[in-house]
Amino acid sequence: MKAKFSFLALIVLLFVMSVLGGCASGSSQSESSTPPPAAESQGTANSQTPPESKSEPAGPLKLTLVGGSAGGFWSLVGEGVGNILREGISGSQFSYETGNGVKNVIDVTAGSIPLGIAHNFEVKAGISGEPPFKEQVPNVTALVTLYNNAGLQVVVSKDFADKYGITSMEDIAEKKPPIRAAVNQRGNLNETVNKLMFEAYGFTYDDIQAWGGEVFYEPYKTGADMMKDNKVDLVSVFAFAPDGKFLELATTKEILLFSVNEEVQQALKESMGILPGQIPANSYEWLANDIPTVNASAMIVADPNMSEEEAYTITKTLVENIAKIQALHKNLEILTPEIMADVSPAAMHPGAEKYFKEAGILK
Repeated sequence: MKAKFSFLALIVLLFVMSVLGGCASGSSQSESSTPPPAAESQGTANSQTPPESKSEPAGPLKLTLVGGSAGGFWSLVGEGVGNILREGISGSQFSYETGNGVKNVIDVTAGSIPLGIAHNFEVKAGISGEPPFKEQVPNVTALVTLYNNAGLQVVVSKDFADKYGITSMEDIAEKKPPIRAAVNQRGNLNETVNKLMFEAYGFTYDDIQAWGGEVFYEPYKTGADMMKDNKVDLVSVFAFAPDGKFLELATTKEILLFSVNEEVQQALKESMGILPGQIPANSYEWLANDIPTVNASAMIVADPNMSEEEAYTITKTLVENIAKIQALHKNLEILTPEIMADVSPAAMHPGAEKYFKEAGILK
C-alpha cells in the first residue's frame, strides 16, 4: 500500500513540475516583446541628464583681467566683473590689473593673461596688423561685449561754424575753412579713427594745413580746454553722452555736434570694425535731435587656449548677472544679452558660443 502511495506521489510531483516549467517559459516569451526593466531604468536616468549641448560649469577659477588706467572707467567695470565672478563661481580668485586696449589684445591673445578689455576698433586693428600693432594678431577671441554705446562725438565751436557757414562735415570738405582740429594723441586709435573719418569725407591732415588750419595731437580733454580758450575749433572723441568735459565746455561756450553720414559710417565699419550708432536727442540740453554717428564698443577678450568649460562658465555667470553689470554705471544700463553676444570683429570663443546658443540668444 505504501509502495502504491509513493508511486502516485511521485507521478503528481512530476506533473506539477511540468506545469510550472511551462508557465515559466510562457512568461519569458511575453517579456521578450516589451523593453526589459533594465532598459526602462536606463531611459529614466537619461531623462534626468542634461542634453549634450549643456556644459557642466567649471569649478573654482583663478583669473586675471587687464583693463585700463587706474581709476578710469575700465577699472570700474573690471573690478565689477571680478566681484560678479567671485560671487557667482564659488571659491574663485580674481585680480584686476591696469593696461590699455592695444596691449591687452596682444597679451591676452598670446596667452600671457587670461582676460582683458579692448575696444572693437583695437581688435580690428590687431587682426589687420594696422598701427600701432607691429604685426597681425589673427586669433583674437572674445567672450562678451560690455557696452556698445560710446558714440563718436564730433564737437564744433558754434562761433567757428557761424563764421564760415559750416553746418556739417560735408561743408568742411567743400568750403575748406582754416579749421583747427584736436584729434587725440598720435598713434592713439581714436586719432586713427579721426584721420580715417576726415579722409572718408574727402580731406586730409595735409589739406587742413594747406587751408591755413592746424592739427593738434592732443587728448580730447586738452582739446576741449583749447576750444574754451578759442585755440581749437573741432574736437572728436568716442565718449558716452553726455560727456562731463563737454558739459563743462558748454557752460562757457556754445558748441555743436556734427553727424557722421551713412557713407562714412560704412567706411569706418569696413576699416575699423566700428558700427553705426547715434547720440540720442536731449543727451545735452541743447541737443534737440538724434545725431547719427559710429559707436565704439568694448569687449572681454580671452586667451584662445582657455578651456571650453572655463569660457562657458565665465560667460554664463556674466550674462546671468547682467543686472549687476548694468548697475555698475548708468551708461551700462542699455546692456542686453543680445548686445553681449555680439563680439565682432573678434571671433567668439567656442565655450561662449555654446552658452549663447544653449540660452537661445544665438541661433
